[in-house]
Amino acid sequence: MLPVAAVAEDELDALFGPPPTVASEQMPAGPAASETQVQNTSEPAPAASIQLAQPAPTAAPRQPRRQIEEIVVTAQKTEQSLSDVPVSVTALQGEFLKNNNVVNLTEASAYVPNVRVESTSPSSPQVFIRGFGTNTFNPSFEPSVGLVQDEIFYARGAYFTESMFDLERIEVLRGPQGTLFGKNTIAGVFNIVTRGAPEQGVEADLSYARNEWADDRLEAGVGARLSERWGVRLAALEDHRHGRLYNTTIDRYEDTLEQSAQRLRLDYQGDGRLDFGLVGQRSESQVHFWPRQLYELDDDTRSYLQNFDPQLEDNPHDFQTSFDYPGYMNKDSWSAAAHADLELGPMLNLAGLNTTVVLGVSKLHVDQYQDLDTSPADLLRLYGDTEDYQQYSAEWRFSGHGDAPWGQGLEFVAGLFAMQTDYHIVTGIEAGQDLASYALSNDGLQLLSGGAIAGIPFGGLGQLTGLLAPLLGPLVGGVIGQDRYEYDFDQRVQTYAAFAQLSWHLDAHWSITPGLRINREVKDIRAKGETQCRTKPLTQQCIVQLLVSGEDYQQFIEREEDNLSPKLSLMYRHDDDLSLFANWSRGYKSGGANAISFTDGELEYEPETATAWELGIKSHWLQRSLSLNATLYRMDFDDLQVLAFNSVFFDVTNAASAYSQGLELDAYWLTPYQPLNLAASVGWLDARYDRYVDAPAPVSDGVNAQQDLSGKTLAFAPRWAATLSPTLEYRLGQHEFTLGLNARYQAQQYTDTDLDPATRVPGHVLYSAHLRVAPPSQRWSVTLGAKNLSDKRVLNQAIDSALFPGTFLANQQPGRVVYGKFSLQW
Repeated sequence: MLPVAAVAEDELDALFGPPPTVASEQMPAGPAASETQVQNTSEPAPAASIQLAQPAPTAAPRQPRRQIEEIVVTAQKTEQSLSDVPVSVTALQGEFLKNNNVVNLTEASAYVPNVRVESTSPSSPQVFIRGFGTNTFNPSFEPSVGLVQDEIFYARGAYFTESMFDLERIEVLRGPQGTLFGKNTIAGVFNIVTRGAPEQGVEADLSYARNEWADDRLEAGVGARLSERWGVRLAALEDHRHGRLYNTTIDRYEDTLEQSAQRLRLDYQGDGRLDFGLVGQRSESQVHFWPRQLYELDDDTRSYLQNFDPQLEDNPHDFQTSFDYPGYMNKDSWSAAAHADLELGPMLNLAGLNTTVVLGVSKLHVDQYQDLDTSPADLLRLYGDTEDYQQYSAEWRFSGHGDAPWGQGLEFVAGLFAMQTDYHIVTGIEAGQDLASYALSNDGLQLLSGGAIAGIPFGGLGQLTGLLAPLLGPLVGGVIGQDRYEYDFDQRVQTYAAFAQLSWHLDAHWSITPGLRINREVKDIRAKGETQCRTKPLTQQCIVQLLVSGEDYQQFIEREEDNLSPKLSLMYRHDDDLSLFANWSRGYKSGGANAISFTDGELEYEPETATAWELGIKSHWLQRSLSLNATLYRMDFDDLQVLAFNSVFFDVTNAASAYSQGLELDAYWLTPYQPLNLAASVGWLDARYDRYVDAPAPVSDGVNAQQDLSGKTLAFAPRWAATLSPTLEYRLGQHEFTLGLNARYQAQQYTDTDLDPATRVPGHVLYSAHLRVAPPSQRWSVTLGAKNLSDKRVLNQAIDSALFPGTFLANQQPGRVVYGKFSLQW
């Protein structure tokens, strides 16, 4: 519901102000445009006056109420009114994102029911829809949520953090979308549309935001219609985050960010038949890595580590960490896309036929080096992590409309798709000089013995081995030298597909939409694991190899997968204000091989499949001043892919089965009190394992222990989530004041697969607010806002730590942030 509404008097005008001098007004963009947008039907008018009016001697003529108008989306690869799309969809307009200072998909997801995005790592964001999603701690883990930007499908999760600037809108499609978008959209799709050239003239905009932590964000864009047919737009982003998580060991902040991105769009509008566009984008990011801290230290671990940093503590809510290696991540990408649309006109007994070609190429590079143990001791480091990825894609499709054998006509889209991706990662685990003293600690003995001596009391051993570290480290390190376990992983994926979807309007009310995608995928994989150390020729073992139970291996794997992704939708359109739909669909996520594995025993994992049912309503009420949309759904997954902690990293395995069922509801109301608009969203989610008998157990049950999670909840699946966002607009003198509030509730959730109680995040409410001042022309605006007003300390995630059984790594959500923002447009 993105409101830009036509405004009129009502019976409250006598109390809240005289009638405006013109008959309509521009309302601010609202948050969840699940299906509607409020548009202005005449010239903009001032915001509501707060001055009391004198009673008029005669009644003024009554004007129409403010009304919510439809918004157009491309969720089904053609432009449609969202109320005609039989899918659970939410759209966020670019103007709303700017007004609310929404700067990433993590913040945007707060306004979308049953969606969660967490981007602690720029290269490994975690994206969940309806409890299922992408957790890319293992880099070969395929996405469950697809990302499409300007019609290009991006097959790596790292792209989710690249493009949050100069956007037209974000469309979030929930449920399997394999028919039109292909594999690895089993949970849903983020469809991002960037801003293009203006229809006429020249336009430019600039915004600068700064907060109390000295974070700076600058966005700028300029567009021009160069001629009747040619247009161009250039946009840029500079985002500099100072950080808040302080590292006491090396005296720096760990959650810093430096991102620089640019995008150039060239549009051509032909003689009514041919349109095409070119888009080029580049992004570079540098971060201190990684923003996590130890918590729930046992006495022996604490005694051992405090020898390296006496300030060490395990409060996960105080924005303080302690580890010795200054890790980093550098990520850069560039992408180019071409889009051509040709109107062929009436032909083949069709009233209209179009053909579209979309070509894309992208390259991504990541370098990172991080402290794997996240402690002040020099134990393990992830070294030389270099990832290179490139993709090439092509889509050729036809769309059209015409008469049906009976009924009121049909619309269709059909096409071919091809894509090739190449991915290469070289990384490894390297021993630090304090690993020898660690090996004599309780934690070290427990891991090296595979848990066989867990629970045997060695009182004070941690403190003793910590005191010996300055002696043992240089002594043993000089004898052993470099000790590593290295991974080398190559993967080429070739995907080919044919797809078709037909909407048949049976009569004035009923329509049926069948669809099918035929997909074939070939994966060629080379996976290698190798130990390297000075003592290997003599002992046949290295310390790191012993610690992680690793072995040398090399495998060449070829996988071929064929899949059918069908869908069937039935829609009843009572009138322009009420539609009902039922939807059945299937999707799949491809299988593969673990990119980071210590053995070749369980290197491969199988594809997962999902079947979904939806019942939905899309409606307008109260003379189209209220939009209300809701969807009931059920999704069943077979061979669900999950991440299992292997004491250092995460392996991909298949659980037997799981399901998700729930409700998604959103509403937008242009209230009778003219200055007030209300937006709300509610998500109810019940996501559970149907059968998972060999799931990883909390480490408190023993190293490599298992448990039966059948019937238990999935991680990252809060039962309830809701947002309420009221907006008030007033005019005071010659300026318009907009006050926006937001309250977001999220129920408790677990953040690790094993459902360890230490990974449970309690339910909480977060509040945000902003005050925006602008002239009626909207040429400039000044905003003062605050996020997390009550400074609520909440964890994003808690997971098992490497090397310290029973201790966890925590990552916090930001605390209270007060910011100011200046925007200028002309």
